[in-house]
This record gives sequence, structure tokens and C-alpha cells, in this order.
Amino acid sequence: MRFLRVFIGALLLLILIVFAVANKDAVTVSVDPLPFVIELPLYLLVFAVFFVGLIFGVVIGRLNAWSSARRKAEAEKQRQARQALQTAKPAATDSAQLPPPSPLV
Repeated sequence: MRFLRVFIGALLLLILIVFAVANKDAVTVSVDPLPFVIELPLYLLVFAVFFVGLIFGVVIGRLNAWSSARRKAEAEKQRQARQALQTAKPAATDSAQLPPPSPLV
């Protein structure tokens, strides 16, 4: 299994190197309302956009996992409270005995 992981990683690295060598021409990146103009190699732009998206996805995934874990813990706490309440009710009715019925006169 480890060999397969190393092989796929090496193949991906080789593809990235070939992509970088083939796309080393400079491109101009500008954001219209802002006066900034950046000139950089195309492969660097593609890698930067990829990594920004990767970081954004990881952050959103972590926030979602945190929110889900918090909801799960809250639901578990509510379930335990309901269970404790249900086990406490029969004990209260057992200890409070009713007086014996009075004879009919």
C-alpha cells in the first residue's frame, strides 16, 4: 500500500514539473477596480489559485466538522438529561405510597 502511495505521489510530482516547465511564460494578472497589476509565470498563478482553494476548503471543512461535533455533543447531553429524567420519575412514584383505601361506611 505504501508503494502505491509513493508511486502516485511521484507521478503527480512529475506531472506538476512537466506542467511548470511547459507553462513558464509570463501572464499579466489585474483586478479591474484596483490599480494592481502583477506579472508572473502561468504555472505559479495556477499553483497559487489551487493552494488558496485548498486552504479555503480545509478551513470550511474544519468549521463544518467543529459545528457538527458541537451539535452532536449537545444532542448527547440532551439525550442523557431525558434519560436521567425518565429514570428519576419512577423512583419518585415508588417512594410516595398512597394511603390505604378507607372502608365504606
